[in-house]
Amino acid sequence: MIAVIADDLTGAAELAGIGLDYQLKTEINTIVDPACTADLLIIATDTRSLRKSEAKSIISNLTRQLVALKPQIIFKKIDSALRGHVLDEIESQMEAAHLKRALIVPGNPQHGKKVINGIYYYNGKPVHLSNYAHDPAFPVISSNVRVMLRANETLPILKTDERLPETGIVIGEAPDPHDLVYWAELADNKTLIAGASGLFNSLLALFYEKHVVSAKAPGALLPRLFVFGSTFNQGKYPVIDGLIHNIPVVHIPARVIVNDVKAHLYENYLDLIIQYLTDHRNAIIAISSDTLREQPIDPVQLAGKMGNIIKYINQQVHLNELLIEGGATAWAILAQLNITKLHPLQQISAGVIRTNVAGDNQLYVTLKPGSYKWPASVWATN
Repeated sequence: MIAVIADDLTGAAELAGIGLDYQLKTEINTIVDPACTADLLIIATDTRSLRKSEAKSIISNLTRQLVALKPQIIFKKIDSALRGHVLDEIESQMEAAHLKRALIVPGNPQHGKKVINGIYYYNGKPVHLSNYAHDPAFPVISSNVRVMLRANETLPILKTDERLPETGIVIGEAPDPHDLVYWAELADNKTLIAGASGLFNSLLALFYEKHVVSAKAPGALLPRLFVFGSTFNQGKYPVIDGLIHNIPVVHIPARVIVNDVKAHLYENYLDLIIQYLTDHRNAIIAISSDTLREQPIDPVQLAGKMGNIIKYINQQVHLNELLIEGGATAWAILAQLNITKLHPLQQISAGVIRTNVAGDNQLYVTLKPGSYKWPASVWATN
């Protein structure tokens, strides 16, 4: 078994999709099941949305439970742009696993995310000049990797021709996909290896042979609901006559997100979404870019409110599909629906993973990180 601890749910799903490429029996769970028989066990957390102390405690407890399963390796999935409590979580995992060395490989060169001479670049420009600068929880204000990690100047940043020290945390630069292979080959039972999907793919290739097979998954199952919970792509989906790709879109009013509105007003708004699902069998929930500009919205509050909204809607209209953008939003929604285990079915495109819910043969959940784009195929309405 290979085990993974991911700091958000969509990141967990992304690695599960890679597991499908290797035909691994893969499971996404929010707890460690001692009886798990998966080839690839991915534990999803929401630590990126939590306070540092909470995140460290969760990672420590999960690591101890995973160590008891005696996996070949425990990979730490981090945000490719280093958002979250990266160093704190790494330190907690090292301590719990009794490891003295950790290798962090930021970025993902296949997606234009590269670290060169200690500077993080996204699509050829310093990352602080991108939309990552507007992240509500962890805005990227510098492209210096040490600053992004809130580390001091002594944190080693190595190129592929430099040797790992015996102890401590180090950063490995990877401006080219081949560099990921080099770093993956250094993984051993004495080193905690942490990174994003590109590094994980290189790691799996050391243990398994890749057999990319077009998975059989059903077409669009109606009614289905898209939930745009991320702020990364706000304003980039063209809205024409109240439609995005011919699917009705409802923007959540700021007063619903920010305030505890009266129940009947709240339900009146949600009834509009339910009406769309009844009439069109498709609907999209999104946050207006104007709302985000006019009023700062706490991301944890936003995710929680989204979870409550979907729970109410699902009680009125039995959804067959949920397509969710954004890890914190996905976590809040699945928590409200009491969903703890997912089985990946299909990698629709890189990072966009369709799953079904353990114990529920009718509900399908597709997850996507906020910074990725929806592939054209998801917009088909029948």
